[in-house]
Amino acid sequence: MKKMGQALKVILTIVISALVMFLVLELVVKSPAGTTSHGGRLTTKQTKVKATVNYVAIGDSLTFGLGDASESGGYVPLVKSQLAEVDNVTLTSENFGKSGDTSSQVYQRIVKSKDIQAGLAKADLITMTVGANDLMHIIKKDVMNMDLNKVKAGQKVYQKNLNRLIKEIRKYNPQAPLVVASIYNPFYVYFPQITDMKTSMGLWNQTTQQVLKQYTQTYYVDIDTVITQPKGSILANNKAGQDAFNPYLYTEDHFHPNNRGYQAIAGRFVKKIQSIRTAWLYR
Repeated sequence: MKKMGQALKVILTIVISALVMFLVLELVVKSPAGTTSHGGRLTTKQTKVKATVNYVAIGDSLTFGLGDASESGGYVPLVKSQLAEVDNVTLTSENFGKSGDTSSQVYQRIVKSKDIQAGLAKADLITMTVGANDLMHIIKKDVMNMDLNKVKAGQKVYQKNLNRLIKEIRKYNPQAPLVVASIYNPFYVYFPQITDMKTSMGLWNQTTQQVLKQYTQTYYVDIDTVITQPKGSILANNKAGQDAFNPYLYTEDHFHPNNRGYQAIAGRFVKKIQSIRTAWLYR
């Protein structure tokens, strides 16, 4: 009898252990933390994909799309279509880019425009290009012989203006991820000997990163490394005697991106936006 009782205890222990294991597995599969595949993306019981994602882009000529042969808005429609495809989600987009705008001018447009304010307020995702015109206003008179003291003085003004701009955006939308691109050096392949230009661009991009770190849900995207000297570019004064060439720049001005350039910029934006998808894709 004693042996039979011990055997029953062993069997009961095994049955209880199996039942507990079954319940644990059931909870893992059905719990909010568990994930299931749906339409090529991961979803959870707790976080559902939004029916529609509202995407707003604001900034200067890069956001406007100057140099885009299709005249459809540069990187913005490319980001929209790629996100829609990868995440199987419906996106709406509004493009508030304007050629020539400095950080201060983007700020002023937001202050004055009810349409921009309304667009920002309903946005689930915001991208911005800004800063290049601030620097160009300082160096355009003498690109070949730049005054780094003026650049550094202008850097402080840019820092102040960028802070003010982000705070203004956050007045209308404190939650949506704000993804901001670096600036790039369009002159590099044509004048690689101008090292002060590289220094100035570096200072500007450092300032942008420092400012963004002060705010939540703000992210930096490096486009400098893909636009300044892309694959297939040819530096001036090369040994082969070839003409300088940047395949990502618009041939009308050798400054703004062409279609290939905007594709490269969109790719950088999408990579960053995908890495923070929980901040904008789910409700």
